[in-house]
Amino acid sequence: MKNWKKTAVGLLAVSVLSAGLALPVPADAAAINQKTAAKTEYKDGTVVPASQSEAMRAAAKEQVLSKYYITSGSKLNKFVALLEGLSPEKTGLNAAQPYFYRMDKALTGNYFYHVKAFTPDMETLAGEYFMAKDNSCVFRRFPEDNSIELLEGTTDKLLKKVEIYPASVIIPLKSSGKVLVRVPGNLPYDLTLTSLNENIATVTEENGQLNISGNARGYADILAEVEIGGYVKSEKLRFAVMDERDIAAYEARRAYYASLPIYIGADWGWWGHHHHHPGPPPRPHGGPGPRPGGHGPHK
Repeated sequence: MKNWKKTAVGLLAVSVLSAGLALPVPADAAAINQKTAAKTEYKDGTVVPASQSEAMRAAAKEQVLSKYYITSGSKLNKFVALLEGLSPEKTGLNAAQPYFYRMDKALTGNYFYHVKAFTPDMETLAGEYFMAKDNSCVFRRFPEDNSIELLEGTTDKLLKKVEIYPASVIIPLKSSGKVLVRVPGNLPYDLTLTSLNENIATVTEENGQLNISGNARGYADILAEVEIGGYVKSEKLRFAVMDERDIAAYEARRAYYASLPIYIGADWGWWGHHHHHPGPPPRPHGGPGPRPGGHGPHK
């Protein structure tokens, strides 16, 4: 069993978010966002007195902000209320200082609302945060080292969105394969890999990366476990360790099926072969080698 920490962060699960996050909206935060909004309309090529250049500059910024970001409204206010309801030690925000907040219109990883807090002049970033769209967890990001800290909630629902899959199901003999992990928002995680058939493949570590080394022809099941914030999601992945002749036979069979014509008929539907995936390639030579698509070594 090998364990790999993607990045050094101390994720600590804390109390679950209150239902609906029904917190009062701080007047200071709403006032700053409203005050920052430009009253002048910006148009390309407009000639104005130099005394109005600052107002036009602010209008240009506001125009771009409204296209890509949410700077007002109930959705942003709810998140601001949550942040300002947490301790300054967690958020890094000074309770006595006003901030300008903006939220990305597009969800990050199709799961997180991404919010940044700036000083009122919008020049200095004071904090960066991610809130799950199901209100299950809130994270703070530290730009200086790209680390992430869980501020509120739990990560069990987040882990249901995590994808674990092999880079390729085929591992060349005496070579290696990888397990890939996709986390919404590209949050850090701990990955643990365990080979359930070490005669065929073993888990090794090289330069901080976990690899699956193919030792002998056959199938190997790898147990992959991803941990975030005290919760773990596991997947059992099957790899086929193949030598050069195995791979050549497999590719030849794939090419053969790809060349078959496929017709559409009212009564026959898809015609040509009934399987969406080509069957296992024939065993090229003796021995218990793998046949991708099958259920075990060919006898």
